[in-house]
Amino acid sequence: LSQFTVLLFFFWFGIQSLSVAGVSPGSDVKENYPDFYLSFFQQNQLRVSGTVVSAETREPLAGASVTVRGGSSAVVTDADGKFTISAEAGNVLVITYVGFQSREVTVTTESIGTITLIPVAGNLQEVVINKGYYTETKRLTTGSVSNIGSTVIGNQPVTNPLAALQGRVTGLTITSNSGSPGSSFNVRIRGENSISSQSDPLYIIDGVPFISTSINQFNAGGVGQSPLSSINPNDIESIDVLKDADATAIYGSRGANGVVLITTKRGRSGKGRVNFNIYTGFSNVSRKLNMLNTEQYLALRREAFENDGVVPTEALAPDLFIWDQNQYTDWQDLLIGNTANLLDAQVSFSGGNEQVRFLLSGSYRKENTVVLGDDGYQRGGVLLKVDHSSRSRKFNLSASLNATTDKNRSIPTDVTQYINRAPNYRAYDDEGGLYWLGTESNPLSYLYQTYETKTNSLIANSTLSYAIIPDLLIKTSLGYNHMAMDQYQGLPQISFNPNTTTGSQAQYGTSSVSSYIIEPQINYTRSFGMGELNVLLGASWQESLREGYYLLGTGYSSDAQLRNIGAASSLSRRNNTHALYHYQSVFGRVNYAYDQKYIINATFRRDGSSRFGPNRRFGNFGSVGAAWIFSDEQFMDNVGFLSFGKLRTSYGTSGNDQIGDYAYLDTWSPTTFAYGGVSGLYPTRVYNPEYGWETNRKFELALDLGFLQDKLNLSVGYFNNRSGNQLIGRTLAPQTGFSSFTDNLPAKIENTGWELEINSFNFSTPDFSWNTSFNISVPRNKLLEYPDLETRPEANRFEVGKSLRIVKGYEFLRVNPETGIAEFVDQDNSGTLTEAGDWVVIGDLLPKFFGGLTNDLRYKDWELSFFFQFVNQEAPGIMYGPYASPYGTRANKDITALDRWQKPGDITNIPRATTTTSNVAYTSFNNYYRYSSATWSNASYIRLKNLSLKYNFTKLANRLNLENLTVYAQGQNLFIITDYHGLDPETQGFDRNFVSNVNPFGSVKPPMLPVMRSITFGLRLQL
Repeated sequence: LSQFTVLLFFFWFGIQSLSVAGVSPGSDVKENYPDFYLSFFQQNQLRVSGTVVSAETREPLAGASVTVRGGSSAVVTDADGKFTISAEAGNVLVITYVGFQSREVTVTTESIGTITLIPVAGNLQEVVINKGYYTETKRLTTGSVSNIGSTVIGNQPVTNPLAALQGRVTGLTITSNSGSPGSSFNVRIRGENSISSQSDPLYIIDGVPFISTSINQFNAGGVGQSPLSSINPNDIESIDVLKDADATAIYGSRGANGVVLITTKRGRSGKGRVNFNIYTGFSNVSRKLNMLNTEQYLALRREAFENDGVVPTEALAPDLFIWDQNQYTDWQDLLIGNTANLLDAQVSFSGGNEQVRFLLSGSYRKENTVVLGDDGYQRGGVLLKVDHSSRSRKFNLSASLNATTDKNRSIPTDVTQYINRAPNYRAYDDEGGLYWLGTESNPLSYLYQTYETKTNSLIANSTLSYAIIPDLLIKTSLGYNHMAMDQYQGLPQISFNPNTTTGSQAQYGTSSVSSYIIEPQINYTRSFGMGELNVLLGASWQESLREGYYLLGTGYSSDAQLRNIGAASSLSRRNNTHALYHYQSVFGRVNYAYDQKYIINATFRRDGSSRFGPNRRFGNFGSVGAAWIFSDEQFMDNVGFLSFGKLRTSYGTSGNDQIGDYAYLDTWSPTTFAYGGVSGLYPTRVYNPEYGWETNRKFELALDLGFLQDKLNLSVGYFNNRSGNQLIGRTLAPQTGFSSFTDNLPAKIENTGWELEINSFNFSTPDFSWNTSFNISVPRNKLLEYPDLETRPEANRFEVGKSLRIVKGYEFLRVNPETGIAEFVDQDNSGTLTEAGDWVVIGDLLPKFFGGLTNDLRYKDWELSFFFQFVNQEAPGIMYGPYASPYGTRANKDITALDRWQKPGDITNIPRATTTTSNVAYTSFNNYYRYSSATWSNASYIRLKNLSLKYNFTKLANRLNLENLTVYAQGQNLFIITDYHGLDPETQGFDRNFVSNVNPFGSVKPPMLPVMRSITFGLRLQL
């Protein structure tokens, strides 16, 4: 004890001597007396190192503060999120970063590995949202914009980025047209705005307007390929959906139907990083019908003949006499019940310094489908991005190049429509060849047909900006987009019924779209006391050229020559496209924020489009938006539970030019036969150079709230959009030789609705967090005005006061208990059922409400996310439309047929079995029942859209000197809860485009391939 006392005295004396000499321990001592410092002050200290990353994205957090609690040591993380600090064992490190929860870590060794920080709830209001020409925080925005980040997109093993948005954005409806890879989607933002023109939103990828409609010359299975399938979802950093006038008016006519902004990833400064991401898995049909077995089917057939009083024969009923009575083929399982495999791999290189940053990414995807004989879809792509800043930061240059090629090899017919083949149908004859019966097709014959597409896509963009003075920035954006598709469809002789065809055929198509855009801009920002002013001025020049042709070849000497276009003895041109589109505009924006709580935003745009006549090409559009952050007012100081409150509103106008090119000009075509050896021309259209822009007026009122220090965030909004001056085809008298001409009509459409979004940060600790997001949209669509509608053919299709997507048919009354024949309401009391006279609205294809529920959970290195999508809607069932045949014909039915009328006194909604065309029961079904409310179905559903489970090997990654090592499992469309009478309530088998004016049933399609259930397993690795 005495020795320890003496030692302690001398230690204290040395410290005091240094203090008198003006040397502070731990500072000057280290520099002036290094040996003394090391021996006395650092003998118990460690050089502690680690890495700070975001718990949500696993991206490094540069500039995070790391301090020793109770001490003076402090450092910040570098560009890679790494740090090194001096501390003793047992010291507590405090790690803080703006927008994230602070975290404390006890020092035990020199390496503490990766430290994850959790985003704080309040950071939600500071999220930067992209509006294309400018960015702003969610807190200060006056418009309605929804943002989906890379984490959400990356959790879903989808081909098309649109599939990753389903159910996640208020006001946005996305429905798949088919379960085939690469197939198109139907996308609407806040409803249908036009009677005859397109209502698709504007897509912009890295500042370049992107082609959104299919460029196919002909389709496979009735569905075109989506151009957006050429975009690799794993390359996307974020997707912003612009909805109201404040957000879309700066895009003028192009933003009338909303805007979808897609921003791809870019490089970050710091040491070079290599990222690998690979996953593989399988897919199958998510929902099937329960069909009748052979015994049940044959009983139904015999009952039909008995009801009709007809004795079956081999000619009338080969299934009852010729085909094996014990044979059972599940055609649903045979044709679309296979398992599809998929593989997706991506590697990226990124890095740079404060002046130059780069990202180079390569990707490959291969997947086939569940259809028998379908070889599937392949896609490969490269993304290159370079960002440069001068040392003074005044000059900035960014350039990107996104090149993709894909190949789609399938069969040209969606064989889903043949799942109702008789279960004992004979597929092959006695010689092993395809079995043919009369003029009927054999479903297996389509497997010999070939459909192939090859698509090349290129998106290039460059943005240059220079700050003349700190407040004044000039910028120019240059963009180029090119997409080219080659198509081939081979229909060999073996795939045709020899009783009905004369030879093989082949079809050849090529199409391309090229577009460039130049947009110079000036941005001025200035603070005046408590206010901040931002002024944006710009112009836009865009040119787009669409070209293509479609040829049909016949008369081949051999099926082996089908791919050789020169081997056709006869070629006929079915389509020829050449359309040049010019678009010019000037635009401006003025934004003023006072005291960061009173914000006003005004935009203006003047557009010129070549799709209108010389005197009608220009239109003026604009909007005004305002917001008030009332939670910052003094009278809210005592409202402790409310941490954020904002009231915002907007009103504005936009146009729509989504009509055909050159529609204002008269067009001519060459005559088929020459006269006197000279070919002639004949008119093909009545021209009208006086039609003008459709107009869309948008209003929104919304409330954004944050509770409990923004742990609970709520946004509720109401919108009212009215579209007028509709461009339609005015009907002409038959004597003119033309059916219609394009003109404006003072018809008016209204879209209204409520949107609610909730984000809840339920629980968060350094080891565990649980967040919940919920959204719901309640849209309504109404035709407000349509002059003289009752005198027009469109009266068969529309009704004032009803939705644009109503479907008309007959009102089902009952199945007569005594006769088993379906009966319907005689609306006009004429004594007989007529078409338009007895048609009523039997359904509406627009959803009543839709939305989604997400839960994200994290426990240490485990992450779990699951998302439910829900839709309340109605749709035609499997027994609706011209492809539905009466119960009892030579076509199998699902098990609901067991509830059919069978004897007098039966009470049911399914009519008696019948198979004879001259029978009144057969006529009743064919003419009325299958177009009636009896076959309309509740198509509402709840789907487990996505499930993602990840595990991050933090300790193993540290030992292997890896930045990240994560394994994961993902599921898409795992299961569905629905009462829909059909295969899938999303694809349905109904064309969502406009139905015929004359026949409201004209757009019904056969059942379409359902969306796929996918399960994948993957690995992410960062070096």
